[in-house]
Amino acid sequence: MKKAFLGVVVFFAVVAGMAVSASAEIKFGVLPRLSAVEMHAMFSPLADYLSKEVGEKVTLVVPKDFDAYKAMVKDGQIDIGFANSLVYTEIKKDVNVDPFAVSVEKKAGTKFRGIFIARKDSGIDSIKNLKGKKLIFVDKSSVVYLTGILLLNKAGLDMNKDFEVLPFAKKVDNVTMAVFNKAADAGVIREDDLEKMKDKVDLQQIKVLAYTDYSPNWPVFITPKLGQASAAKIRAALLKLKPNETESEKVLGAAKLTGFAPVSDKDYDSLRQAAKLVGAL
Repeated sequence: MKKAFLGVVVFFAVVAGMAVSASAEIKFGVLPRLSAVEMHAMFSPLADYLSKEVGEKVTLVVPKDFDAYKAMVKDGQIDIGFANSLVYTEIKKDVNVDPFAVSVEKKAGTKFRGIFIARKDSGIDSIKNLKGKKLIFVDKSSVVYLTGILLLNKAGLDMNKDFEVLPFAKKVDNVTMAVFNKAADAGVIREDDLEKMKDKVDLQQIKVLAYTDYSPNWPVFITPKLGQASAAKIRAALLKLKPNETESEKVLGAAKLTGFAPVSDKDYDSLRQAAKLVGAL
């Protein structure tokens, strides 16, 4: 009888342990600026690294588009997120998310900028030549959409009157492809994303017309759903990944990042002000 009782106790202990293990899964949502296949290739090493460092399963989640990403965060389906700075500030308006690490890139460090691109045979030499032309952007929640508008405004151009703005491309590579295939006269992408297209288009046919102002890079943020103990471990694990170290290259090389640095919400105040100026926030 005692053996039977002990067997029941052990069974329920195992089941309880399985339940705890299942609930311990941490969902890491990454904003899909590229295809799901590319995003998984870029960030799966980071998810694996965090799983080992934190001692809990970290699962990579790549929603279908920017809107789906924001909805998943707001619905509590993501524990930690990695998104561009404008999407972060949009989410912050509705959810008490907390940024605790900012990505570092090889060229620009903790900042990035956008570029206006056109074909070399387009006859377009500057953004002032874009009046009356077809423009394409990734998404309304793309930072370079915002900084691109600001640059056009500084040049005396009006987004609502001076261009034919094509439907949002939703993915960065779609912007470059549209310009290369002459479906658009010019497009705006992140500076570092152009090199990633070298195997898809002949970059010798593409030129840079102008550069936007720099913006703070993508933050990693936690949502209220994640416990403080797990959050502390994740933050420590991210900040261990410093530029020019072997471990960082192994974990972040595919994502074209070199490490992470501390960040706070106030670091994004200047972006908020710019967004309000153009009615994007």
